[in-house]
Amino acid sequence: MRHVRKRGLCHEGATASEIAGYLVTVATEHMGLTDRGRLAERSDQVAKLLVNLRPEVSAH
Repeated sequence: MRHVRKRGLCHEGATASEIAGYLVTVATEHMGLTDRGRLAERSDQVAKLLVNLRPEVSAH
């Protein structure tokens, strides 16, 4: 997994899968949440949204 740098995963061109993995890691290892089966699914959904927003964010 990539480490987050100043610009972040989205600006580094990370894939949706890489972003989702990072989100799960942050939730479980840093926030103390437990994976109740939907965490990975929700992380995938959010990661896909972020990747789809990348062109709009890059334009600003």
